[in-house]
Amino acid sequence: MSIAVLSELRIKLISAHHKPEYDNTYEEENAIEDYHVKCLRECVVKCLSNKRCLSFFYNNHEGMCIIHSDPFTYTVMSFSGEGWKFYLFQERAGRCLVNFFYYRELDLCYKLEPPIQVSVVHEDFVCPGSELMRIDSYERQDYIKLVTADIGRVYNNFICIQGKKTKGEWKYNDGSMMEYFRWHPDQPSGLSNVICMWRANNYIWINPHSREICTYMCEYRPQN
Repeated sequence: MSIAVLSELRIKLISAHHKPEYDNTYEEENAIEDYHVKCLRECVVKCLSNKRCLSFFYNNHEGMCIIHSDPFTYTVMSFSGEGWKFYLFQERAGRCLVNFFYYRELDLCYKLEPPIQVSVVHEDFVCPGSELMRIDSYERQDYIKLVTADIGRVYNNFICIQGKKTKGEWKYNDGSMMEYFRWHPDQPSGLSNVICMWRANNYIWINPHSREICTYMCEYRPQN
């Protein structure tokens, strides 16, 4: 089921899509807020009015609404109960590519991808039509930690992010200088020209060996 709603942002149309594979399960951990509501549309409005909200759980029997910043791509839900349904917002006006999630708080269009070898991370076939996720602030670093918190249950690997060393300086794909770093004290190691988040060590950054495997996230940035 899809519910079309208007937003007050420059994005004009966002729709909430029921994901039946999550029926009768829900999650309270890391929720933005929970509410008592009279109907599904009221829950939609609660989520839409909060820029941090990307998804929500709604229970018609209990009149409960739980809003989240997480698309729950890899999450195993902590709770189960009759009547719970999960809805995911999708931007419908061209800001994001098809199948990308839209996190309004950071104006971020992204999707999560399965593992590849570190040695091919910078190849053109990785993130076609988009680019590897750029982590340029604490807010982005923190959000990636949130949405990948349970990814280890599916892919227990590093997470490759954008950035490579060119003429002695770390730069993004567009050639701009990197200014935000979260290096491990012993890094960068020089083992590769790739940056990875080390999930098992509080998402600190490392230079992995090129033979390592990493999962990754693609980001779609507006064309200037």
